[in-house]
Parts: sequence; C-alpha cells; structure tokens
Amino acid sequence: MVLGGTGFIGCHLIERLSKNGFDVVVPLRKESKKKILPTGSVQAMEADLLKPGSLDGWMGGVDTVFHLAAIRGSGWSVSDEDVYRVNVGITKNVMESAVSQAVKHFIYVSSVSVYGHPSHGLVGEEYPCSPVTRYGQTKYESEKLLEEFHKRDKVLSTIIRPVITYGPGDTWGMVAKLISLINSNRYLTVGNGENRVHLIYIDDLIDGLMLVLNTRAAWGRTYILAGEEPITINRLVGITSAALGKRVTNLHIPIWFARPMAQSMGILYRLLSVHREPLVTLDKIDIMCRDRAFDFKRAKEELRFVPKVSYEEGVERTVAWLKAAELI
Repeated sequence: MVLGGTGFIGCHLIERLSKNGFDVVVPLRKESKKKILPTGSVQAMEADLLKPGSLDGWMGGVDTVFHLAAIRGSGWSVSDEDVYRVNVGITKNVMESAVSQAVKHFIYVSSVSVYGHPSHGLVGEEYPCSPVTRYGQTKYESEKLLEEFHKRDKVLSTIIRPVITYGPGDTWGMVAKLISLINSNRYLTVGNGENRVHLIYIDDLIDGLMLVLNTRAAWGRTYILAGEEPITINRLVGITSAALGKRVTNLHIPIWFARPMAQSMGILYRLLSVHREPLVTLDKIDIMCRDRAFDFKRAKEELRFVPKVSYEEGVERTVAWLKAAELI
C-alpha cells in the first residue's frame, strides 16, 4: 500500500513497484485524479485518511505500507492546525490500522528537515533533531509516533529521511522553481552562493526505497538517503543555466537585505489575504542560503545504496521533462 500515491515521489514509487510485479493498493481522496496512476497491478480505492479506521478493510493481507502522505513545504495557504492534523493525524490513523491488520513492515518517508538548521559538518542519522519549520516539526512528531508503535506494538518499521528530491514529474520543488526562475530571467542569488545544498534525483531515491523494502536489516532503522555529494548553489545554478542555455547575472542580493524583505512580503500577503506564496519567503532563503550536507554512510553499508545520477544528468533530464510538458 502506498499513501500519498498521487504526489511526486509517490507516483514514481508506484510505477516502480508495479513494474517489479508488486500488487499495489493506493488510497485516494474523493477529489484525487486516478488517471495519473499507472495501470496494471495498481488498485485505487477511495478513503478518508483523516478518519480513524478508514483503512482497516483495505489493509488485510497488505505486507508493506509506504507512508508518504503529507502537506509538504511551507503550505502557505494552509493553517498550522491543518498541517498538524494532516501530517501527524494521518500517521496516527494509518499506524493504528496497520497494527490492527498485522501489517508486516511500515516504511515512513520523513525528511531531513527534522534536523532544523545544523550548525556544521556532515549530518548523520544520530544528529540531534531540532526542526524549525512546521513541516519539519510535524515530520518529527510523526517519527516519534512511529517509534512508539514500533516499541509498544512490535510493528516492524523503517524511517527514511530524504534530502531535497528532484526530477521529472516535480513542478513544485526547489529545483523545479530554480529552473523556472532562471528560464524566465528572474533568478538572483541570495548571499555568496558558496553554501551547499544536498539533493537526490528521484530515480536514486526510489532505488533506496526499494532496497529498504527488500532488506530485513532495515527493520527498526532510520536512514538518510541523499545524492553522492552536496553541491554549492553557484555550481547548481551554473549547471542549470547551461542546461537551459541561459545566462545568469553575477549580481547577488545580500542576506541582510533579503531577510527583512521576505518578512515584509509575508506580512503584506497575510494582511491582504493573498493565498499564493510570495516570491521570497524566509523558508526559501534558508533553503538557498544555509550550508547543509548529509552523511548517508549507514544506507551505503546496510542497504548497499549507491546513488547513480549526477547533478548534470539529473538537471538535464528535469529541464527536458519541463520543456516537454510545456511548463517552461
């Protein structure tokens, strides 16, 4: 069973599971579009994940649950209460159903956002969690729920913390937004651009999830999944502009100027009840300006996880997909 199957990662995961011969059940909200799901061994069923017990009748005989359902990112137009109700409430309901129906393995896709703003060095699984965004906070709360179920009810579970994921199919994420801004000549680097971000191409992430599915040693473990290396913003911008055939100005915006501007825009948007996200937010500045690098040595050693797609190849594929979809 895959929860969050209509999302970017969920769609790719379902396609891979189906190709590998697994029978997949996908709970969907009434308004979700079934046509985006692969055909074949994929069964879509209507369910309200916010309603306790809504999955009990469907989990009988399910061996593994992949839980990816969440409101991701800043969710600008969504209240704090709704973000918590969805991201944590669904996890609780689904875990209770998994326990009642004796699901063998529960795989929760969390996020490296649970670490907050690490101060320095490579961050591994044992680094203290101190989330600062509401997305990160709800992911961490869900992880703690999962650990409680694991200890109390002996549910075999695995927590996955991916870095920022990108690739064909994503129209919302950091790399897709960067491509769009550079393509429309609206991109300006905030700060000096020498800070690092850590990304993973979608195919590599799905490879990692499939390894978790097939590795008994993953039971009860937490793994960071990331690309082979972090990358500076300047290098990522250079790769992206080359793939687009665009030139990016050397003008950089100082962080001391960008932060007050983002705060002012946020206040103005809320006062005017504008539901779309501002072009500049504090979350976006943190993503683009803080130095973050992650250590996935545990996944390499225990899962034999090896990312294969370079940044150059991954960005080129993403640009090609966005162009084919007429999104840039």
